[in-house]
Amino acid sequence: MEFKNTLSVQMSRAIKDNTTITQRDAIAAIHEISIHTLNSVINRQRNVSSSNKNALIDIIEVAIHSANEKGETLSQYVEDIKKATH
Repeated sequence: MEFKNTLSVQMSRAIKDNTTITQRDAIAAIHEISIHTLNSVINRQRNVSSSNKNALIDIIEVAIHSANEKGETLSQYVEDIKKATH
Protein backbone atom coordinates (compact mmCIF):
# COMPACT_ATOMS: atom_id res chain seq x y z
CA MET A 1 0.00 0.00 0.00
CA GLU A 2 1.29 3.43 -0.89
CA PHE A 3 1.03 6.14 1.77
CA LYS A 4 -0.77 9.29 0.71
CA ASN A 5 -1.20 12.51 2.65
CA THR A 6 -4.99 12.26 2.53
CA LEU A 7 -7.06 9.20 3.38
CA SER A 8 -8.75 7.40 0.55
CA VAL A 9 -12.49 7.80 0.20
CA GLN A 10 -12.90 4.13 1.09
CA MET A 11 -10.77 4.35 4.25
CA SER A 12 -12.57 7.49 5.34
CA ARG A 13 -15.91 5.76 4.97
CA ALA A 14 -14.67 2.60 6.69
CA ILE A 15 -13.46 4.57 9.71
CA LYS A 16 -16.71 6.52 9.97
CA ASP A 17 -18.85 3.40 9.62
CA ASN A 18 -16.83 1.35 12.13
CA THR A 19 -16.18 3.88 14.91
CA THR A 20 -18.39 6.01 17.11
CA ILE A 21 -18.16 9.71 17.86
CA THR A 22 -17.36 8.77 21.47
CA GLN A 23 -14.44 6.57 20.35
CA ARG A 24 -13.08 9.30 18.10
CA ASP A 25 -13.43 11.89 20.86
CA ALA A 26 -11.59 9.66 23.35
CA ILE A 27 -8.72 8.99 20.96
CA ALA A 28 -8.40 12.68 20.12
CA ALA A 29 -8.20 13.47 23.85
CA ILE A 30 -5.56 10.77 24.46
CA HIS A 31 -3.39 12.27 21.72
CA GLU A 32 -4.11 15.84 22.78
CA ILE A 33 -5.59 16.94 19.50
CA SER A 34 -9.05 18.36 18.98
CA ILE A 35 -11.89 16.17 17.82
CA HIS A 36 -12.28 18.68 15.00
CA THR A 37 -8.74 17.95 13.80
CA LEU A 38 -9.26 14.19 13.91
CA ASN A 39 -12.63 14.43 12.16
CA SER A 40 -11.12 16.73 9.53
CA VAL A 41 -8.45 14.13 8.74
CA ILE A 42 -11.05 11.34 8.68
CA ASN A 43 -13.29 13.45 6.41
CA ARG A 44 -10.34 14.13 4.08
CA GLN A 45 -10.37 17.88 4.77
CA ARG A 46 -6.88 17.81 6.30
CA ASN A 47 -3.75 15.84 5.49
CA VAL A 48 -2.23 13.19 7.68
CA SER A 49 0.68 14.80 9.51
CA SER A 50 3.16 13.99 12.23
CA SER A 51 0.92 15.69 14.77
CA ASN A 52 -2.18 13.60 13.99
CA LYS A 53 -0.82 10.31 12.64
CA ASN A 54 -0.76 8.48 15.99
CA ALA A 55 -4.41 9.33 16.64
CA LEU A 56 -5.23 8.18 13.13
CA ILE A 57 -3.40 4.89 13.64
CA ASP A 58 -5.36 4.32 16.86
CA ILE A 59 -8.73 5.08 15.25
CA ILE A 60 -7.93 2.74 12.35
CA GLU A 61 -7.12 0.02 14.89
CA VAL A 62 -10.50 0.62 16.57
CA ALA A 63 -12.21 0.45 13.16
CA ILE A 64 -10.45 -2.84 12.38
CA HIS A 65 -11.50 -4.31 15.72
CA SER A 66 -15.09 -3.15 15.20
CA ALA A 67 -15.22 -4.60 11.69
CA ASN A 68 -13.79 -7.89 12.98
CA GLU A 69 -16.48 -8.04 15.68
CA LYS A 70 -19.04 -7.77 12.87
CA GLY A 71 -17.42 -10.74 11.16
CA GLU A 72 -15.64 -8.68 8.51
CA THR A 73 -12.11 -7.58 7.91
CA LEU A 74 -11.50 -3.94 7.13
CA SER A 75 -9.95 -4.92 3.80
CA GLN A 76 -13.14 -6.87 2.97
CA TYR A 77 -15.18 -3.86 4.02
CA VAL A 78 -13.17 -1.50 1.80
CA GLU A 79 -13.43 -3.90 -1.15
CA ASP A 80 -17.22 -4.10 -0.65
CA ILE A 81 -17.41 -0.30 -0.67
CA LYS A 82 -15.38 -0.15 -3.88
CA LYS A 83 -17.72 -2.66 -5.56
CA ALA A 84 -20.80 -0.82 -4.38
CA THR A 85 -19.58 2.55 -5.65
CA HIS A 86 -18.53 1.43 -9.13
